[in-house]
Amino acid sequence: MLRPAHRRRLLRLVVALALVAGIAGSTSSTATAAPRQEAADAEAFTTLALLNGWSNYGSGSNAAKVSVSNGVVRFKGAIETAGTDPVAFVLPPGMRPSKRVFIPVTLCSATNGRLLIRPNGTVEVDSEGPFSDAQCFTSLEGASFTLAPAGQTDLTLLNGWVGGPSSTRPARVANIGGVIHFSGAISTAGASNRPFVLPAGMRPAATVFVPVDLCGASDGRLRITPSGTVTVQTDDGFADAQCFTSLDGAHFVLNPPSAGLLTLTNGWTGQPYHTRKPRATLVGGAVQLSGAIANGTSAELFILPVGLRPTKLVYIQVDLCGAANGRLIIEPDGTTEVEAEIEFSDAQCFLSLEGASFAR
Repeated sequence: MLRPAHRRRLLRLVVALALVAGIAGSTSSTATAAPRQEAADAEAFTTLALLNGWSNYGSGSNAAKVSVSNGVVRFKGAIETAGTDPVAFVLPPGMRPSKRVFIPVTLCSATNGRLLIRPNGTVEVDSEGPFSDAQCFTSLEGASFTLAPAGQTDLTLLNGWVGGPSSTRPARVANIGGVIHFSGAISTAGASNRPFVLPAGMRPAATVFVPVDLCGASDGRLRITPSGTVTVQTDDGFADAQCFTSLDGAHFVLNPPSAGLLTLTNGWTGQPYHTRKPRATLVGGAVQLSGAIANGTSAELFILPVGLRPTKLVYIQVDLCGAANGRLIIEPDGTTEVEAEIEFSDAQCFLSLEGASFAR
């Protein structure tokens, strides 16, 4: 059963599709564009065979698919289930990690969850709260992890932090096509929240905040400064980070192009807390957002430029004030809204776009 917010978005989507259908009927060039896009999508992505009662969510979202390019495995789509088995699908050979990876995803009503991916390819959906949050809705959009990219660098852990807890990979970082990707997981018995310093050449020009998965699928973030200092911050107690901090899925654009600057609406302003200007760019087949915003009076943030818009409705996890959880809802016309798990004021206070991406 759709929640009220989902019903409202579905109604808007139906109206939008009706308008598009009318335009397509009167313009032959528009009518032939969609099949070419679908063909390109089919070549790039593999459709996932869903298991154990899991099915595609529908309601204007993508079907569950996966791709691999330049050593980065990317997901798209949204799924749901009436069952109780958390294993949703198995990754094809060639897209499976060498050890377990944990990737943050957004669930029903912007609640927090994660994908647990094992070396045999099985993918399990875990939720921070009740499993009904995952059953209701699990977005795969924006979820990604690296395999073994060329040029990856081992991170030197500091202050008592150690790598590879819970049969995960060691902590590493790589620059893949201008996007800094982390991999592995860390933990600590110490009291310092500074686990490592990014190598020179991989440091952002301004502070970035990137969402990460913590113990029990709780939400947290990495705060990364221009000096390379990385701090793990949590929504609900440092013990969540000490127990387990996954770096898999965390990424940010190193040097966003100036041409990708977003035009904000409804009172939203950019660069709070010494962050970067809000931008969007297409990198390696994925739309990558960067920067941060605050102070808006409405959930609608901006409209993505033509060429950077999804073909279907996408839901992407983002970091809010105090490491609170939220998500972006991006429609095919480029309209982008924010939904907070708890209070809209969490988004007004601070909304990081770093690490938010979706596959084209």
